[in-house]
Amino acid sequence: MARQLFSWRLAGAALLAAVAAVLAAGTAVDAGSKNKSEVKITATATKPDAEGRQTVTVTMLINKGWYAYANPVGFEDLKNAETTVKIAAKNKLEDVKVTYPTGKLKLDGKDKYWIYQDKVSITAGVRRAKDDTGPLNLTVSYMTCNVKGFCLPPEKVKLTVP
Repeated sequence: MARQLFSWRLAGAALLAAVAAVLAAGTAVDAGSKNKSEVKITATATKPDAEGRQTVTVTMLINKGWYAYANPVGFEDLKNAETTVKIAAKNKLEDVKVTYPTGKLKLDGKDKYWIYQDKVSITAGVRRAKDDTGPLNLTVSYMTCNVKGFCLPPEKVKLTVP
């Protein structure tokens, strides 16, 4: 009986050690991917004119071997992964019109969709209230994948421009 109890304890300890090792390895991988992005995003804005109009330009620099899903992505299953730019301000904006460039067509078996690679510029025309000169808050959402088919979780980058 003592030998059987020892055997069960040994098996339990081995199982716990294996689970701990798997969890530790998983945590290390996840922590690394959260801090690593394959895209660098910057934004600039012109000064508002007399009527409160200005142009915002968002630039995405996508690392070689990676791509982001374009907007429109052109494939319903990937709609939630397409790149989007949202612009807000302290005071309600009167008008925001984001213009996305045409992506590059990607064929994946029978599926086809549009992607962004390398350097992409997205522009937005914004119209503010006449005397509003406060900063604009941008949120850029996108998802990247590499050419080998590995995808990172969707990302959101928040930027502020004058």
